[in-house]
Amino acid sequence: MSSSFKRSAAALLILLACQCGAQPHLPQGTKALPSAAEKGRGPLALVNLHHHVLGHANVFGGKMPDLFVAGYGGPQAVHLFRWVDTAENGAPVFARPVEVRCDFKDKGGIFQNPDGAITGLWISKEHLVTTEFDRSALAFRETQRVRLPAEIKSPASLGVILNSDGTHDLAFELSNGAKGTPGHPWTEEWRPYNSSGIATGGLRYRYLMGWSADGQVKQITATKNEVYFSMHDLTAVDLGPGHERDLITGSRQGNLVHYRNKAERGFDLEKKRLVAGPDGNALRHPSINPSVCAYPGGLIACGEGSLYFYRFTGEWAATGAPVFSGPVSVLQENADLYAGTLPSPTTVDWDGDGALDILAGNSEGFVLFFKNTGGNESPRFLPATRVQAGGRDIHVQAGYSGSLQGLQEARWGYLSPNAFDWNGDGLPDLVTGDITGDYHVYLNRGTRTEPRLDPARPLYCDGINLHGMWRCRPAAARIGDRVALVIVDGEDHFHLYWRIDDYNVEDGGKLPQESGKPIGCSGGVGGKSGRAKLDLFDWNQDGHLDLVIGTNRVNSIPDRATGLPMPGIGIKTLGTPLLMLNTGTNAKMKFARPVPFRDKSGVIIQPGGAHETGAVGTMLGGDGPNLLVCNEAGRMFLLPRKSLLGW
Repeated sequence: MSSSFKRSAAALLILLACQCGAQPHLPQGTKALPSAAEKGRGPLALVNLHHHVLGHANVFGGKMPDLFVAGYGGPQAVHLFRWVDTAENGAPVFARPVEVRCDFKDKGGIFQNPDGAITGLWISKEHLVTTEFDRSALAFRETQRVRLPAEIKSPASLGVILNSDGTHDLAFELSNGAKGTPGHPWTEEWRPYNSSGIATGGLRYRYLMGWSADGQVKQITATKNEVYFSMHDLTAVDLGPGHERDLITGSRQGNLVHYRNKAERGFDLEKKRLVAGPDGNALRHPSINPSVCAYPGGLIACGEGSLYFYRFTGEWAATGAPVFSGPVSVLQENADLYAGTLPSPTTVDWDGDGALDILAGNSEGFVLFFKNTGGNESPRFLPATRVQAGGRDIHVQAGYSGSLQGLQEARWGYLSPNAFDWNGDGLPDLVTGDITGDYHVYLNRGTRTEPRLDPARPLYCDGINLHGMWRCRPAAARIGDRVALVIVDGEDHFHLYWRIDDYNVEDGGKLPQESGKPIGCSGGVGGKSGRAKLDLFDWNQDGHLDLVIGTNRVNSIPDRATGLPMPGIGIKTLGTPLLMLNTGTNAKMKFARPVPFRDKSGVIIQPGGAHETGAVGTMLGGDGPNLLVCNEAGRMFLLPRKSLLGW
């Protein structure tokens, strides 16, 4: 270890004690990587994990309505997006948002009355609050507050059907009261599945209660077991003659649920039907937790991730369900590049044009390709396209029992890819970790300029699926004539394996600290484990492969007593990119204690979010090596080495 590094490390440890890390921080002037598409267009997404489209109204006088959107999982606020265009595929295009002053951020619906006035209705504990929108002040002002009927207990969302006389009928989402798995998923006692592999706890479902303009209150769905876990939102839709007053809800699992309403006023709902795609089969939203909102020509749905538009085809499936086209991204002009939630990046010349591109996995379970059209010195990236394997989009999901936190996480994937020439044929392959803790390889059978991936194949060690802590990114590197793979193993240690062939590895032992002790990863058990993003990269350019590590806030590297980010930076800090310098050799690695990356003023780099923070070393941007980091809301930041404290 150099003397300059020792001095820097000592200074950092002194500063570390003062760092709280409660707010995101990046070097001054750092901006998210922007879309290089025409007019900067890209998927519309707030700096939040989840979205809730509250409604639409014509605020700015355009041909199509403007959009009110709130976010949660991040800064909570209501935003107004001005409509500017319609894309060739029918998706609406909006300008960058403006924040709207509103005392309510969720559990509401916004609609425009026949006289042009814009109303917002909100659930506030046991009250229904009416607000009116002030265009000049861009603010919702409360005008009325009434107590909800006793039958409507703890509603999660509401839908509004306007009547011709200016009154409205309301539908509310309620829980069936079932309890989930007892206990907490961060304990050893947590058991979301029994010894037969069946999910424990009650199956929590949602149903609808109606409150009509005439004052009638009643259950309006046939059962109390309508939609598993949550609807997230519901919206009134006019689907043509005989369907002018129908309802559509979202769902935890991504189905969109349709209820035909036969009543001219109030509610007379038929049984639920699953909204269908053009092939007649039920549509499934790309990500977990979609809420829904009617929009002229179709439906906007959004959950974890960006907003999507579904066009109504005017047709009906044999099941009696309405048929919508497949989802296309709602767009925003002058947008940031969007990598989905909790992205985990890798940089590679994917298409053989000499420029490093970005590939990123995300919590939705996709791998996204961002083409670099600007070269390595001044990179410019187009919005993402999904990477395919075996002719289909890569889409990893936990399924029934793939998440250690239970059945309710079936639609998450937490896919973390590493683009690396695994089999030495000169083509970049993918090696991935995900929500299950398993590791897979996607071999590239294409050409240097046209990659073509095989479907995923498991990696094996001693004939057993290679398995470790969940939600981790594997590190990979060629060392001499061998290929090394590093994961977080089942004992929560950084562990080295050597490639034998395309699908098999052999044990290379645990990676040691300088003290000889293994390197621990997690701050606890169960859901508190894993989640580290590992990258073998020569950060200080001394010829030895170091570890760049993306973390979540409860990682504790290299041990639970003194590790980072927790408890060393703070119990409630944020995900923090870390560096562990290799003070041994590549053939016999050993690592110094981790240090966080810091800006020139000594403040810790924390791009934003507690769940996971993707980070890799890269030669993108010139004068490298540089650092590519992500926040959990899907933004990517390229940090020049010169903006960071040196090593």
